[in-house]
Amino acid sequence: MIITIFLLESTGIINLSNTPLQRLFVPLQLSLYKTKQDFSNFVATLGDIRALRENENNLRAENVVLLAENARLKKLETENKALREQLGAKKTEKKLLVAEVIGGDPLAIKSKLLINKGSRDGVKKSDLVIIKDVLLGEIVSVGFSSATARLLSDPDTKIPAETASNVKGIVVGEFGNKIVFDKVVQGEKLKIGEIVFSSGEADFPKGLVLGKISKVKNYPAALFQRGSLEPLFPYGALETVFIIEN
Repeated sequence: MIITIFLLESTGIINLSNTPLQRLFVPLQLSLYKTKQDFSNFVATLGDIRALRENENNLRAENVVLLAENARLKKLETENKALREQLGAKKTEKKLLVAEVIGGDPLAIKSKLLINKGSRDGVKKSDLVIIKDVLLGEIVSVGFSSATARLLSDPDTKIPAETASNVKGIVVGEFGNKIVFDKVVQGEKLKIGEIVFSSGEADFPKGLVLGKISKVKNYPAALFQRGSLEPLFPYGALETVFIIEN
């Protein structure tokens, strides 16, 4: 009823202030006035809510753009840092090419890496994949814009190697993403924690780090002993690597 009277008064159909019942309707007029104010405030609030939602949507869109830009800058910073560290490693006259890891071999997880550089960038078969002085693998196939590297854990890996104490053997990959320092003659001393390097034979440069001995298997009746190798860089966490001509 109050709303009906409020509408009639606001449209001029009735004017309570000019009727003999003015005193009687003073409380009603006050109520109508308050209702009118509340209604106006309600309409204004709806407008404010609409404006806030528009601002929120605009801010959300701007935030998404900023997050994307921030992610891009962080990735660029990571690549630049990796490049600075690589340039600070052992000096080499060969050209270094920075590359990103974009996948692995779906049939042999973590035994191969797919990188985003190919023949158009100068990558060739047998080029080496490294980080600092650590050998990760060897390029085995090259496309126009990408290439595949065979990791040390691949069963086709065979690299003549030696420890810092000149114990010689061959680093091989085994199924199950394992790396083994194999063909070590009995009587030689293998130490857990010792670093294994490429020995400079079979077309591999001398002195590249291949891994760290994590376990020694020595059977007295066997002709050779062997040690399990742990890679210095977990293959599953690789993002930025370097290609060097072999």
